[in-house]
Amino acid sequence: MIRPLFHATIFFGICLITVGLLYVYKLTDSLHLARIFARRLNMTRQDNPRLPPNYTEQLMTEREAHFNMTNIWKMRNITGKYFNPKLHIIYFSDFHIFMQKCDPHTFTLRNSHPRRPRPCNVVRTPIKHYRTCAVVGNGGILLHSSCGAEIDAHEFVIRSNLPPVHDYRRDVGSRTDLTIVNVKRLVQITEALQTFNSTLRKDMLARLGQSPGMIFSYSFAFIGSKARYRMQIVDTAIKNNHLSTITAFPSRSFLDSKRLYIELVGKHWSFASTGLNTFALASTFCDRISMYGFYPMSRYQNKRVPYHYYDKLPPSGRHDFDEEYAMLRQMDADGVIKHVVGKCNIHSENTIRSGKNVNVTKPTRRRS
Repeated sequence: MIRPLFHATIFFGICLITVGLLYVYKLTDSLHLARIFARRLNMTRQDNPRLPPNYTEQLMTEREAHFNMTNIWKMRNITGKYFNPKLHIIYFSDFHIFMQKCDPHTFTLRNSHPRRPRPCNVVRTPIKHYRTCAVVGNGGILLHSSCGAEIDAHEFVIRSNLPPVHDYRRDVGSRTDLTIVNVKRLVQITEALQTFNSTLRKDMLARLGQSPGMIFSYSFAFIGSKARYRMQIVDTAIKNNHLSTITAFPSRSFLDSKRLYIELVGKHWSFASTGLNTFALASTFCDRISMYGFYPMSRYQNKRVPYHYYDKLPPSGRHDFDEEYAMLRQMDADGVIKHVVGKCNIHSENTIRSGKNVNVTKPTRRRS
């Protein structure tokens, strides 16, 4: 009787010692990993835009006086006729129920009475209403602007065509809440995701996952086009790699809204830029919009300005950037938007103000 009790006591003691050693090891290892992680965080923070105390409140307080809410509401009454996030940014996961229960052409329920059609309320949008938004173009004017912290201070950040941000975050910010891509860019993205080149594939996955919770949406005709197939490739890659990115689609093309600009500025643009259409959409769910990276000229303050801040591609000849720029400058003067050009500074906004530092009447066109 004594011997089994002795053996049980020894066994129990060994178990206690083992558990204790494992706990100490785990604690030590965790502390070691925590120190490593902390060092990595500190290294990253050195490269990130630094936010002074109360940066957001100070920036938005200074900006508040610029905006004219009466003019903003007048513009929204116009843009709201052509753009609506419920129509233009729909969860891709709702695509099948959309095709089953809704008429894609009228955005009404199929089983509703022809004389009293009901809207297609069975699909959802990830977009909400926001007080401050930054619409960030891809213009080379952002290089060396130090606008990153200012852009990130906004409640919602919108970009076009999934540009790189990590290596340029001091100038362009680190957040992307919504990115809207065109046909060419969607093709490039799906080709990169399907390539046998593992480096290109990993780089594109990193781009898709660079901002947690980002909405990835499309801007052209989706129903009955190859875009649906391509969006499925993107959506599958996102799920297979456990990214938090949200895929979305439009029920109608952004190009169906050409008459918008006739109402806004009396101009007919057959092919408005993705960035400008993105702004028009944002105006329907953002109260105060600041725009960055929209500058069409090849030089600024006697320095060369590339077309994009991240590559050396020549300008596109499909858009009338000069006219679009003039419209943005006028909207800035009317307090409808804040159009930021040049360097950003929280205490002294070193941005171009209409009629002072820039000739907005006839800018020099880029040569492709």
